Amino acid sequence: MNEGGISLSSPVIMELIEAVHEKGASFRFQAPGYSMVPAIRDHDIITVSPLKGLVPLRGDVVAFRHPERPQLLVHRVLHAHAQDKKYFIKGDNCPTADGWVPAENVLGLITKVERNGKARFWPHHAKPSPLANAYLEFYPLWPPVRRRLVKYWRWLRRPVGIVKFKR
Repeated sequence: MNEGGISLSSPVIMELIEAVHEKGASFRFQAPGYSMVPAIRDHDIITVSPLKGLVPLRGDVVAFRHPERPQLLVHRVLHAHAQDKKYFIKGDNCPTADGWVPAENVLGLITKVERNGKARFWPHHAKPSPLANAYLEFYPLWPPVRRRLVKYWRWLRRPVGIVKFKR
């Protein structure tokens, strides 16, 4: 964390989130890492709100316990199976998915992201916007498109050999 802050392990943060949610309150902490770039960046302050009967929908970002290791992750729900009570989750900037996560591992819903002291736009859970739906439709295409755009950008910015003539 920042100066004067403390660094907590994932198991401790998970326990704190559960304790705060039992009181019906939201939990805020500084996000470490780059797995959700560009939506959530390293050192952004994120708010994890209790589900309170809400079921995470496709596109929601949730905090959850990884099913195979004691790790807290904040990633996006790509598919939700309400009847099986499980979610297919993946980080926006991760090459591989976290896989199917049982509903009991979901700690809460990310409801606010703050960067440099300012709240960032965050989609409203109850009313997904058409723009958010379009983003989710094209989400699987984004990593290869981004790689290609970066490649072309680098190609455009490459130094061009300019010949200078002496007089």
